[in-house]
Amino acid sequence: MSQFAPISAERRSCPKCSDCGAAMRLFGIESHPTIGRTDLLTYVCNHCDAVQTETVAPEKLTPMDSLLAEKAFDADTTHVLGSAFDAAWERIEATNTVPADQRQAASMRELLAKFTIAAVEQGESDPHRVMEKALLRLKITLRRDGVGASG
Repeated sequence: MSQFAPISAERRSCPKCSDCGAAMRLFGIESHPTIGRTDLLTYVCNHCDAVQTETVAPEKLTPMDSLLAEKAFDADTTHVLGSAFDAAWERIEATNTVPADQRQAASMRELLAKFTIAAVEQGESDPHRVMEKALLRLKITLRRDGVGASG
């Protein structure tokens, strides 16, 4: 098995609870109900169960945020998802297997994101193993569908 460089990803810091001052965890991301092209992030306090929200413009979000809009993961799981996805996409780019057509590239990224989420939902928590499982599923899917992807 090959050795990997450490995975790094920007990690959004969760706010402190305005009631008790404890660290909050990200509970969910969804489209803002009244402000167009804006996401609503919901945080829950681990200590007193208080709830706080934050609005974020889409250009400030990572690509994974929009794909996770209907899911709720804790901060550690979100970090694993983002790290694994980013590392997997970097590996795909390094092998020059990204389609030139932007729509095909976007579809490939979406598939990779879905496979990354599936690996975590199946209980995997190590970013390197999540990345490897997602890349393997992507490779199998692309070969099955007749798209020549190596990597």
